[in-house]
Amino acid sequence: MEYHIIDLKKLFFCCASINKHKQVFQKLKKEKENGMISIDVQKKILDSTVNNILIKQYPVKYSYQRAFIKLLIGELEQNGDEIDDDIFVAYCNLLSISEQDLHYRHFLQEQGDLQYITIQESINIISKGTTGLCVWQGALHLAAWCFKNRNQFYGKNILELGCGVGLTGLSIINACSPKQYIFSDCHESVLDILCNNVRFNLSSIRDKISAETCTLNDRLKLHIKCNDSDVKVIKLKWEDISKYIREDLIVHDVIIGADILYESTSFYSLITGLNCLLTSSNYAIIAATIRNEDTVKKFLNQLGEHNLTYLECDIPEQIVSIESSHIPVKILQIFKKD
Repeated sequence: MEYHIIDLKKLFFCCASINKHKQVFQKLKKEKENGMISIDVQKKILDSTVNNILIKQYPVKYSYQRAFIKLLIGELEQNGDEIDDDIFVAYCNLLSISEQDLHYRHFLQEQGDLQYITIQESINIISKGTTGLCVWQGALHLAAWCFKNRNQFYGKNILELGCGVGLTGLSIINACSPKQYIFSDCHESVLDILCNNVRFNLSSIRDKISAETCTLNDRLKLHIKCNDSDVKVIKLKWEDISKYIREDLIVHDVIIGADILYESTSFYSLITGLNCLLTSSNYAIIAATIRNEDTVKKFLNQLGEHNLTYLECDIPEQIVSIESSHIPVKILQIFKKD
């Protein structure tokens, strides 16, 4: 029983698909005597989700919380269980709260100093002219792949392109201890939330983070040290990558990106940028959610035209899905041709 409540908590904290909760409730009922969910178990579910102190301080989307409580009530009614009054109180309280423009998600970590990575994001898929203010499924898959292959990131210099709100990078910093991690994006609103997420999560590792260590400028938005990792947030357009390399003279061991292949009009600037970044001794890892097979094929064809090639990597099993429907994800390793 306890591990089912833990599963509900994990799913709730990151706003996973509500259908995932339904599956856990079904498993929970099968294991209970006569299929009943007792008042005591109901209280534990509440305390682990909507009444959890982390959720009170940094709430997930209120509409999601209401949907979860509504599902819980429906499961209990269908089961003929007595329903704890606190569940109705919680639901009524949630009805009185207006939705905010921003909310939080909390992602459980398998390793490192952080138990959860807390991400602030927009409630809207498209906000302020960008899709970069939300966590996408590709970021979860890429974070899982990087954790499984964490030996490739220890002590390395890593650049993330189109990093959005920062989930993948924060997961890598937490679990893989890179020498340097550079988050990059081109949208000012994304960079603002990203800087908040980096400060919030890394500052929670007590006594292991230094203040900003240099003067910030139009490109450099944040620079901090956490444990042995040098962490930067920079503004970088893909068409400016060649200039960035000339000015900074940085060689990146790994370049990564999640869900950055959604718009074919950006492929030329992305691929020419990768051409500048890649050498015979490094590579890029890109996680692509396949919403349109032809779009990804177009990207792969253009790689060949620019002396780049790729391998398709195995995808680790993904326990948590934050999307309501199953959409396949590919992870591509991109490198220079010999």
